[in-house]
Amino acid sequence: MGTAGALAMLTAFAVAHLAPTTWLAGTPTTAAPEPAAGSLIRRGYLAAAVGGAVTAALYGLATGTSVQFDYSQYLKWTLGSALPLAACAAVIAAAAPRIPVHALPAWLARTRPAIIHAAIAVAGIYLMRAALTLTAPVDLTGMEGLMGSIGAALVGVGTGLTASRGRTIRTITATGLAIGYAIVFTNNTHGALIVGYLVALTWWGVRLTAHTLQLAFPTAGAALRRIVDGRDT
Repeated sequence: MGTAGALAMLTAFAVAHLAPTTWLAGTPTTAAPEPAAGSLIRRGYLAAAVGGAVTAALYGLATGTSVQFDYSQYLKWTLGSALPLAACAAVIAAAAPRIPVHALPAWLARTRPAIIHAAIAVAGIYLMRAALTLTAPVDLTGMEGLMGSIGAALVGVGTGLTASRGRTIRTITATGLAIGYAIVFTNNTHGALIVGYLVALTWWGVRLTAHTLQLAFPTAGAALRRIVDGRDT
């Protein structure tokens, strides 16, 4: 449920990223692009903050209603994973229009949502859940343990790629987490592995927000610069 809420927000980020990217990639006109791009960014990310959070809430409510249980526990997980990212989107919506126009293409390249990383992690989550729920005669391979370990390794790869920047650091982190997650995967630990990915996705949103604030307010303090660049070197 937490993953569903986070993915709703990630989808909203992807939609918000599309409009200004398409505008700046178009044919230049005589009009200055900054106001139009700034307006698209503000509206897009504000819509992402609201729309993603509402979608996550509706998913939690619908799930609770469909299973005829108290929906509060489902809502807690969907909103708990979506609201931090929604807050990041709201801050980006407020600050991004202040980014100098010459820096917008580089900023948009960096804000590209981590869709491939998310797809890897989701595939891993699916394999873990399948391994824990398969029972004979449905499981005809006898390899449910291997399936779960492969899924856990994929979650580790997705987590490492999402949480880090830089090719070398990503390679080391993703490889280490993949091995570690595959080793510790059990019915009791798989939930913690999923939470680890959700934390990494939230950290991605925080770093993106900090980078946006740094560009929008060049006089930002050293602490903000450490959030943006401290792990990139």
